[in-house]
Amino acid sequence: MTTPTLCVSNAVDTLRDFAVRADGVEELLSECYAQQDQALFWGPLDKMLITYEPIGDLDWQRKFLEIDGVVNLSPVGRTGSLFADTLADPGLMAAVAAHAGPGRRLRLIPHTTTADLWRFAETLRTRYGIVVELPESPPRQDVRDLLDTKTGLRDLATDLGMTDGPCRIPPGTHCTGLREVPAAVRSMLATGTPCIVKADRGEASLGLLIFRPGADDITERLAASEFYGEEPVVVEEFLDGDITFPSVEYMVPEDAPPHLCYTTDMLFEGATHLRGNVTARELRDEWWYRPLTRGGLRLAGEMQRRGYRGRFGIDAIARDGVVYMHDLNARRTGSSHVHEFGAHLIGPGYLDTHAVGNYDFYGLPAGLELPEVLRLLGRLVASPRHADRGVVPTELTDLRTGRLSCMFYAPSLAELHELIVGARAALDLGR
Repeated sequence: MTTPTLCVSNAVDTLRDFAVRADGVEELLSECYAQQDQALFWGPLDKMLITYEPIGDLDWQRKFLEIDGVVNLSPVGRTGSLFADTLADPGLMAAVAAHAGPGRRLRLIPHTTTADLWRFAETLRTRYGIVVELPESPPRQDVRDLLDTKTGLRDLATDLGMTDGPCRIPPGTHCTGLREVPAAVRSMLATGTPCIVKADRGEASLGLLIFRPGADDITERLAASEFYGEEPVVVEEFLDGDITFPSVEYMVPEDAPPHLCYTTDMLFEGATHLRGNVTARELRDEWWYRPLTRGGLRLAGEMQRRGYRGRFGIDAIARDGVVYMHDLNARRTGSSHVHEFGAHLIGPGYLDTHAVGNYDFYGLPAGLELPEVLRLLGRLVASPRHADRGVVPTELTDLRTGRLSCMFYAPSLAELHELIVGARAALDLGR
């Protein structure tokens, strides 16, 4: 008997503690409420899925993609911890217990392993007699939390000697707090090197500050930022010029060697605004593929040795024959669902025949509804169950604010990019 799957899409949890430092925190978090929808493709398609709020236009997605087996529920409260909110909702807990079925087992897949996850799993065991399998959750919360910081990646890579070679961390330094940052920035700028300042627990590009040689407003800009305090700060070389943004995701099992899940090319608008990801067989031919995947596997092996389990992703910048690892996300990432969309709806070997990606479009009219989106996109919209290329509107919870995310698939990477351009023109975004 197959163990029922429960996905808890707590994408907001890890960002909230950092984002609350800023004014307008709910606006900052709004994109994460749409990101919850990515869990539609996590794990098996037949599952119970808990999200902060009901997934937008889910009935249409179920019918269009033929995924009737997903059940989506949300807790009554919203405190910033989806696991805590679920625990506080008796009706939702009863539904979770019923989902476990007669076998009294659940396979739990979260976006991020948090301290409240363990309380949730223990409550299911003691109060409901349900055994919870956690294939993607590190049993040591302290290891996960440390690795999910900017200093955690730099320390891990340094321990492995990855401050040099074809795959490395950018030149830089740790600061114990804000007071040390101006001197570190000036020291790097004095060598003619631009630099970027990152809060240790920063997420979603919040609070990043870029300084270039000649800057005379270092102290003022740091003091004006809401995201820096007496916590560690990383100052490292800002890499620009002729660059690309590859990313990789690995799975670290409990009792088997770590393995590469997929590789993506991240699509940025400007230096810090991520708009999408694409994965394709053509990426295996890029010069950065071998050093990045080999370097990532070195990190994965050491993480496993230290007690990590589950997925993690590495974001990198490739320039002049060197791959620089600048971020490690010790959780599922914003591209996990791209890979699983392809595997579920095209087939496990989808990369042999297709490129798959997602892209977020901004600037659509507020209050836009799905029927109008479908009208604008017209024949571009097609299900991978019945066509070899097409566009699938997804992450529709935030559509009312003027943001639309779509999945794209095509026989080649070039054709996929043509689809993105075509969708942008059809939505009349003008760029």
